[in-house]
Amino acid sequence: MIAMVAFGLLAGSWAPRIPGVRADLGLSNGALGAALLGAPFGAVATIWLTGRVLGRLDSRVVVRAALVVTCTVWLLLAVAGDVGELFAVLALWGAASSALDVALNTQIAQVERRYGRPIMTSAHAAWAAGALLGAGVGSAAAGLGIPLAVQLLGVGAFSLVTILPATLAMLPTDRFTPDIPPPPPPASDASRAQSSGRPASECSSERMGVRVRVGRVSRTLVALCAMAFGSLLCEGVAADWSALYLEEVTGAAAGVSGVGYVVFSGCMLATRTIGDRAAVRFGPDRLVRTLAGIAAVLFGLALATGTTGAGTATGILGFAAVGTGAACVYPSGMSAVARVGRAAGTSVAAYATFGYLGWLTGPVLVGALSALLGLHAAMLAVPLLLSMIVFLAPALTARDGHRRGGQP
Repeated sequence: MIAMVAFGLLAGSWAPRIPGVRADLGLSNGALGAALLGAPFGAVATIWLTGRVLGRLDSRVVVRAALVVTCTVWLLLAVAGDVGELFAVLALWGAASSALDVALNTQIAQVERRYGRPIMTSAHAAWAAGALLGAGVGSAAAGLGIPLAVQLLGVGAFSLVTILPATLAMLPTDRFTPDIPPPPPPASDASRAQSSGRPASECSSERMGVRVRVGRVSRTLVALCAMAFGSLLCEGVAADWSALYLEEVTGAAAGVSGVGYVVFSGCMLATRTIGDRAAVRFGPDRLVRTLAGIAAVLFGLALATGTTGAGTATGILGFAAVGTGAACVYPSGMSAVARVGRAAGTSVAAYATFGYLGWLTGPVLVGALSALLGLHAAMLAVPLLLSMIVFLAPALTARDGHRRGGQP
């Protein structure tokens, strides 16, 4: 948990300094947007490599190496001199921080399995709390005129001295998940029939059944990755379009339009704080299905009343509902996906890849739809994706070898 708070602090403290960096480099909004694409580009480009590395190395080793590289590249943000250099540094930082992200989540999944009850959502709540704290640190540093290099050095050093000692208490990574044993050595139908006393045709059908079971695991992974994509796409849309929606569609004042993302973030943090206890009591599938379903209905209601006199109030309520409804999707899926396949790191990397793709493409998708249909209609993507999550929620408990609530 301490490592997740420090990681969130590292990520959150950058955002408040972006306007200052834009002014220092003399960038237009378009140039800045192009440079900021470096971080997700680097993350998506290297997550699969991280998964392969985690299949061979212990997650503790990857956490330490990725942390050192992340904090080293972090300091280069202060010396980027143009849009090309800023893109390159952010791409390197995105690659290193995504490796750290996947390795930490793999470690949390390992601890969760040993612990015997869900802790993933609480860990992501710790990250969100650290990010909010980091945003406060960055804002205060910018307001006080503290140079960016000094802030980056201080936050990077704090993350190093916090996370590196924490790795000493981390667990070695299992190479195989406990609920999916390694396959037995191959045997012919005739030999199995001789040993079991059954006809060879039955043994052949049994072998076909094994292939069907493998196929079911693959479908589970696809469903979980689709949930990650939809959940983080909704988060990206709320981050980038909530203020514009409230201002342009509902007519909210400039000082009110930013409230949408504030309540979204606050509700997400609050829900994640209690999400693990709720998952133990109700089951992660039922919890996610209920919260996402309610959010889809409430945000649909907000869109239906968007142009009325109550549009601003219902819009703010809608973004609060989305924060609550999406809060447990990604961390619950992260716990579930670590049980799919034999190498948890590889499955986590695949899951994180689709999550990052959702975060990256969500704002672009809404922007394109807005140009064709208008922003009001484009925001229908949010309740539609939440409805998809409701439909796919049973994948959270598919083939995990546990009863509802995560108990063995």
